[in-house]
Amino acid sequence: MKTSRLFAAALALLLSLAACAPAPQPLPEPDLLPRGTPLRLVTATDLHFLDPAIVREGEAFTAAYAYGDGKQLNYGAQLVDVFLGEMLAERPAAVLLTGDLTLNGERASHLELARRLRALPEAGIPVLVIPGNHDIQNAFSSGYNRDKLYDVRSVTWQEFGEIYRELGYGGAAARDEASLSYTWHLSEDLWLILLDTNLYDREGARSIPQNAGALSPDTLRWVEGQLQEARRQGAEVITATHHSLLDHTSRGMAGYVLENAEELLDLCRRYDVRLNLSGHVHIQDIAKEGGLYDIATSSYVVYTNQYGVLDYLPGERIDYHTREADVEAWARETGSRDPNLLGFEEYSYRFFYEISKERSYASLYMAQLNKDADLELMSETMATLNPAYFSGYAAQLREEVRASDSYAMWRKHSGFAPIGYINSMLAEREVDPRKVSISLGGTVGKQGGG
Repeated sequence: MKTSRLFAAALALLLSLAACAPAPQPLPEPDLLPRGTPLRLVTATDLHFLDPAIVREGEAFTAAYAYGDGKQLNYGAQLVDVFLGEMLAERPAAVLLTGDLTLNGERASHLELARRLRALPEAGIPVLVIPGNHDIQNAFSSGYNRDKLYDVRSVTWQEFGEIYRELGYGGAAARDEASLSYTWHLSEDLWLILLDTNLYDREGARSIPQNAGALSPDTLRWVEGQLQEARRQGAEVITATHHSLLDHTSRGMAGYVLENAEELLDLCRRYDVRLNLSGHVHIQDIAKEGGLYDIATSSYVVYTNQYGVLDYLPGERIDYHTREADVEAWARETGSRDPNLLGFEEYSYRFFYEISKERSYASLYMAQLNKDADLELMSETMATLNPAYFSGYAAQLREEVRASDSYAMWRKHSGFAPIGYINSMLAEREVDPRKVSISLGGTVGKQGGG
């Protein structure tokens, strides 16, 4: 009886201390750089990081990456370390990560990624993250134990904000109460509004991640308030989302463009926002409507393992270009003996090429094409185009492919074969997918501006 009373008293004391514990306080807002300061930013997306601690390699994990959609999950941790090393050398004013930080929202993956990323703010480089559709309350959150998967914890939206407290949320100038959206002030004349566009259960239930995204009316009102304040203070605004604001394919694939994109686009036009940074589609592309640009940077864990570099020149322009991670240099510097890492450029290309070829061959075979169709040749053409398309280089192959016997075969069997996808990869783009210079003069609603 005495022991139970002592236990009850101790428990009551612990509960009272927990109830009285102060909520985490916001981190101090960083000092603003003065007006007129040129800035370099880096944006990367769709890291799909998986904590190595929940992976015991075997058939289950091999199936996850070798028969997937080109994500190099088997080298995800090394790719993150390469990125961190390059950011520490580059020292940009900020690093933006626009969602799908983890493979399937594993809490362990979030914790380990945040631990690694904190090396940048500790070195004075802000890291600003937002979630993607894979990151929160994901029903597919799993670990890998040789030949089978096992269930692991995911995270709620509140936990996401706390895990990444030192990576955007704790030092935000303003936060939206209805979502994981926030504003970050980089300088007196450049603000970043990072938006949570994902659809998930705010009450905490796990579910299959929705491909589509939307902004709630409450969040849209919050965005407008932030844009009004930015205009009052004479600040330029760059927005960032996981889902795109403009279509990045001629096929108009559902779920990749924000469902109510027009409402956010209207705000961007009215408040002269020139640029939105996005991800999700895994394709490197730059879309343009009037003077507004939406840059979809390709997935960092898919060939060519690249990220975007932005140079902001106040009152003049924003320049953007892609940069490929130099995995081979990192492998040499760290003394790696892994031949794949030491020859990563070729390995990464062949990895995506072979996956594209196998998937194309299987779909053509299942379509039961006529016997005179050369499935090998057709699938090779798909495999050649896919890495170039996802990396933003497809234009370099356009004329060669269109003049080939293989393309003629695709046309001949177009009733069975997915030639629409081939043509979308070959379609001419208004803007170079890998680089652009965006003028900050005039207004967004007018045509031109680039």
